[in-house]
Amino acid sequence: MKFHNEVTQDVIAVAGTWDPLLPRHIALFKELLRYSKKKGLNPYVFVFYPTPANFITDGKFKDYFDLDARLEILRRMGLNNIIVIEFDKPDMERSAAEFLNELFAQTGIALTELWVGENQQFGAGAQGFLSIRHECASRNISLRVLKNSFLVNLDKESFYKHFNTGKFGQSQGIIGHFPTYKLKPGGQINIHDGVYSAKLRISPFDKKMEIPCTVKITNKKPDKIKKPDTHTWLVLLEKINVDL
Repeated sequence: MKFHNEVTQDVIAVAGTWDPLLPRHIALFKELLRYSKKKGLNPYVFVFYPTPANFITDGKFKDYFDLDARLEILRRMGLNNIIVIEFDKPDMERSAAEFLNELFAQTGIALTELWVGENQQFGAGAQGFLSIRHECASRNISLRVLKNSFLVNLDKESFYKHFNTGKFGQSQGIIGHFPTYKLKPGGQINIHDGVYSAKLRISPFDKKMEIPCTVKITNKKPDKIKKPDTHTWLVLLEKINVDL
């Protein structure tokens, strides 16, 4: 497990994968910014990447936004304090205590307040969420439990129904953006195999000077795309074939 970012003290944080980034998440981030300003705390967002659930579901969950796109959209909201938590399979066996110890060892963060979902857990602690409650209490970290996770799950079900079939127009109606990825030499795109109508952009969420294209993606690798060097972002509009 690796944590990437410089930090400050008096930190309030909320953690998740944030993909798909749902309207409920946007509302949560706005509340985090409002609350942190009122309390004089530094708001942080922890981003788990890749999605930890993929280590127990054989890669079931694809990226709607890759990591670069997630960071970009968080910054557009005014969330500039972001810690990327680079996950691997052995980390799934760690406990909440190990997570918090590693966080402090690598970043110097001693959390003042932590917001977690009512069913959220860090690692495979035997008591699940209860282990977070215990660890926060023992470290004098104020814990806020976010309710109504079942509503988030309902939103995700509606989203994945469209996303997994390549109907990105419908998923865009929920999320507000089409699937977005940064093009890098040798980089991968964690999406279903297929041929997609797409657009190339200079900036991920700016339509100025975008270029229409078609791209084939196989085993997470996009075919070479002829493009200007300035256009480093790929936005998928629709899957235009069912099977390769």
